Amino acid sequence: MKNIFTILLFLTTLSFYGQDSNRIGFLNLVGNHIQVPRGCEAQSEYELQACDGTSIKWEYYSDDMLSAVFDQIISAFEESNGAKTEVTFTSFGSPLKGYKFKMGNSYQYFLMGKIKDQPLMINLGTPKDIAGKDDLSGILGLVFDEVS
Repeated sequence: MKNIFTILLFLTTLSFYGQDSNRIGFLNLVGNHIQVPRGCEAQSEYELQACDGTSIKWEYYSDDMLSAVFDQIISAFEESNGAKTEVTFTSFGSPLKGYKFKMGNSYQYFLMGKIKDQPLMINLGTPKDIAGKDDLSGILGLVFDEVS
């Protein structure tokens, strides 16, 4: 009887331990694998939420769709938030152009461009006003090379 109880306890422990294996350990930005920082949790290979106050998500589009979707999003944000500022980020050597919106105590960035010839849009929300390379810490430093 003790052996059955021991085996049952062992199997239960393994099943709880095994459930953590569904956790996403790496983000995939056009084939560039970015390790999910400690204390952060990925929603998918393309989305990280509430990582030290920063959330980032990217979506892939065709060339035609990218411009249309991007313009729609910028127009919608402009209507509700007013002023926008042009920004350029570099990610894995590729320039991504877009806009920054200030929303209360946080900032919303919408960027579009191509990485490895793949058109994409990045949606970034952060409490930081990213003005230069020195502001790229944590997950931001893993995704972006430069800001201008």
